[in-house]
Amino acid sequence: MTTSQCMTTKDLFLRSVRRYPQKTAVIDGTYKYSYSELNHECNRLANGLLDRHVGKGDRIGLLTKNCKEFVISYLAVTKIGAVLVPLNHRCVARELEYMLSDCDAKALIFEAEFREMVARLKNPLPGLRTYISVGKTGLSFGEEFDEVLSSAKSAEPGIECLEDDECTILYTSGTTGRPKGAVITHRARVWATVNVMSDGSVETEGIALEGGPLFHTGTTNISLLPHLAAGATVILIPQLDPISIAEAIQREKVTHICTVPTVLHTMLEKGIFDRYDLSSLRNVYYGASTIPLKDLENILSKLPRVSFFQGYGQTESTQLTVLKPEYTRSKFGSTGKAHMLVDLRVVDEKDEDVLPGETGEVITRGPHVMNGYLNLPEANEESFRNGWFHTTDVARIDEEGFITIVGRKKDMIISGGENIYPREIELVLNGHSKILEAAVFGIPHPKWVESVSAAVVLKKGETLTEEEVIDYCKKNLASYKKPTKVIFCESFPRNDTGKIMKEKLKEMALSGKR
Repeated sequence: MTTSQCMTTKDLFLRSVRRYPQKTAVIDGTYKYSYSELNHECNRLANGLLDRHVGKGDRIGLLTKNCKEFVISYLAVTKIGAVLVPLNHRCVARELEYMLSDCDAKALIFEAEFREMVARLKNPLPGLRTYISVGKTGLSFGEEFDEVLSSAKSAEPGIECLEDDECTILYTSGTTGRPKGAVITHRARVWATVNVMSDGSVETEGIALEGGPLFHTGTTNISLLPHLAAGATVILIPQLDPISIAEAIQREKVTHICTVPTVLHTMLEKGIFDRYDLSSLRNVYYGASTIPLKDLENILSKLPRVSFFQGYGQTESTQLTVLKPEYTRSKFGSTGKAHMLVDLRVVDEKDEDVLPGETGEVITRGPHVMNGYLNLPEANEESFRNGWFHTTDVARIDEEGFITIVGRKKDMIISGGENIYPREIELVLNGHSKILEAAVFGIPHPKWVESVSAAVVLKKGETLTEEEVIDYCKKNLASYKKPTKVIFCESFPRNDTGKIMKEKLKEMALSGKR
């Protein structure tokens, strides 16, 4: 197969370069790049990497916040057939060392503010031979990003890339153990992009704000790559706090934003929908969790002309389902139907389809799924069975094909022989007028094996006792599902995708800390 007979990530971008050469592709502060200018910058970095003997098949770490250099690096690496490894910039040196060693990275592109961590990586990682910094570092090794670009050619590198070549290695969030590297091919990345573009959330004339971290697959899959493939304009901001997001929407007349429910909640809590002009917004795409119904109703009243899309997916399988705007209220709680090009089922322990309304595991197959976990053959054998990737997410599917996630298999609580799914209890608790947010998990019990525990964040100025929370659950749930222990928190620990870190809450419940 030759390059002309396949479609890779770089081909998606180059189509927009040819169709919209003078149109603005990326805005980062005062920097504006047309599609043609952005392509030249990508070519310079790509050729600069080749000049430094970093090429096809080599893994390249990327440690930056949302900035133009991230986008340039992401696209440049695809042009030479190398493999990008986006890194969570909140990781500590020990975590970065593990990931860069695990993937045998040959180069690292990093922002200068992370220089101290990078300096600690040099000796433990002798195979990491090329360091490129965004900004001055004062380190005795490495080169600056701008210097690499200025010394390189802007011509297309001309390296052949195939659909089955590795495109990225994405490390899972590691909330329950060491992160695993999901190997994503160009084929998977292209299909994920096409799936999102087919759901109606992307427009060629759109101005899209990246409201989540670009190192996370959700932001790149749902927003960055689909909007660049469509020829839209992408807005980058380094700080992803609600005020910075609102200011960018107002300043740049943003039409599309991809973010997480916690950001939307904070915007609501701080009155941002009233204080800023957000009238340009047309589409909001969110994921990682559902929005509490009371928040959703308030936001819809503030933004009556905005279409809300909810996505569900995983690092390993990219986007799987979408809840389209017309079902925002009628199918609240659901994550929607499978994308057009996604094969998805909900099955029992024998991999047989469950009946509508019953719970089972979400499994999927197709070119959107990763090749496998890097260096983890046992995990791959466990995850890929009978030709399907097993997500470990537990869900219900209704007669119309709408999926409702009720939890993860590992989160399921088994108490007195009963299977209890935390999501069901969380939805009840989130409906309490005094509760802002709730998280449910199991803790060991000498008689029942596990018992249900809940962590609760109260609305400002409200008070509740443990007994009142338990009584509320007793009135709305079967008795065996009620919490036996409740802890109250000012806020929940979260990872960078906005997901609650329940292991930490469990530790707090067992230790008696708040």
